[in-house]
Amino acid sequence: MDITERIKKLIEAISYQVYEKETIFKLAMLALLGEESIFLLGKPGIAKSLISRRLKFAIKNGSNFEYLMSKFSTPEEIYGPIDLRLLKEGKYVRVVDGYLPSANVGFLDEIWKAGPSIQNTLLTIINEKIFRNGGKDIKVPLKLLISASNELPAEGEGLEALFDRFIIRYIAKGLVKEDNFEQLLDGESSLDVEVDPRLQISVEELEAWKKQSKQVRMSRKTLDFIHYFRKKMTLDTNGEAYISDRRWKKIAGLMKTSAFYNGRATTDIPDLFVIPFCIWDNEDEEEAYTQIFYKAFLEQFGLEWRNEKNNLLSQLDSMNAQIGQVEAQYLRLTPYDSPFRGALKGTHYLINFTDGGDDYKVCFIAASDWNKISALPSESFEIDLHFGPNLNKYVGTQKMEVKGYKSDQILFVKENKKYQVQNDNPAEFNNQMVNLSQQVTEIEKQVKEVSAKMFKEYKKYTNMNCVFFDEVYDEKIAEAFDTVSKKKKERQEALEQENSEFEMELD
Repeated sequence: MDITERIKKLIEAISYQVYEKETIFKLAMLALLGEESIFLLGKPGIAKSLISRRLKFAIKNGSNFEYLMSKFSTPEEIYGPIDLRLLKEGKYVRVVDGYLPSANVGFLDEIWKAGPSIQNTLLTIINEKIFRNGGKDIKVPLKLLISASNELPAEGEGLEALFDRFIIRYIAKGLVKEDNFEQLLDGESSLDVEVDPRLQISVEELEAWKKQSKQVRMSRKTLDFIHYFRKKMTLDTNGEAYISDRRWKKIAGLMKTSAFYNGRATTDIPDLFVIPFCIWDNEDEEEAYTQIFYKAFLEQFGLEWRNEKNNLLSQLDSMNAQIGQVEAQYLRLTPYDSPFRGALKGTHYLINFTDGGDDYKVCFIAASDWNKISALPSESFEIDLHFGPNLNKYVGTQKMEVKGYKSDQILFVKENKKYQVQNDNPAEFNNQMVNLSQQVTEIEKQVKEVSAKMFKEYKKYTNMNCVFFDEVYDEKIAEAFDTVSKKKKERQEALEQENSEFEMELD
């Protein structure tokens, strides 16, 4: 299997039976592959530590280290105790086995409670993947550091530098869907998971892939979007938004990582969706900046198509308004009061039923029934129609499945035939309607052509791999090209299937 499929299956394996946390696993995997760090904001008890324990299984013989910080935490608890034997020789060396400097995946909960001595060392580990031990710099095998807290770092406590190193940020929440909550209550939650060794990644592979991913180039398309988005951020926030050049450099690195593991030699539209996870410092910014990103995306992709389609639809609305005016001015359906010499009571309209034979030449529909079907032209109704050989003789009533068609025609559904309803002013009405109908037909044709082109363009973009941001990308690219996303279409099909099965049970 190719590298993209392997990463996709690996994410599925390590997130097995962890509900509504797919996005976190995907972001954590991207951070691991890009050797970056991720911060999770959320209340205790929502599976933040489980993610770090599961991520170690992505690496062959992977190891993890996790620790719950407090204001009393010491460097020994994170980086290992002092080797007392070597201390007697005057050497200050830590025993790092089993501690953060020896782990592939690290998880530090309540990160902001760490003291300065822990933070300063942590900065070097995150930045340079180096731990200074006994006067020597050792390269740590850390591929991913996950930090978490139920609060953001307090201002004025010197935590800005550390917070800035966590390039990906995500607000983690508890379960929302009832069925997933019930599964959690009734099922077994395992910190460990079995992963096919063929999916697991060796450290050697990670190193080789890291070198290859550095060959990925930023495409002109993605660079142009970033320029546009930066300007939009400045305008929409009145210059308050600030994303440092260093952070943009890191974002570009993650975009390249995303492109590489999706099988691309240059970055493309799907890779842009890492940006909203990397640019906020507080919850208000997370919501506001994400919306600015989505608006910028829709302004840059598909806008010309949507504008053209919307202009055509506006023309259609205008034409339909004119049709309404013509109907009000010229359409006068001929009323018959109690036809067939009083055999029928109330007002009826005469249908020009040309296929009824000698005994069914004349066909009437009650005005109330006509008003009902013409008000809902998309629906069919079982309606009583009344027949006779002439206007004076009534021979009987039949239920027929019919639909309203245009303003002065009726469609017999099973026969798929349309018949005219008698109008007092047919000549002038028809002249006006023929011209308008031709224009409507031409505009509808143009709408279909534009829609077909938009769908073709949409399919081109959906054929791009997007392992890490597939759900939001699918939703936004569908919105950009005015179509239905894959997930929404699947939900609609599932609902239709359920309704169909329910109707069959009733029958």
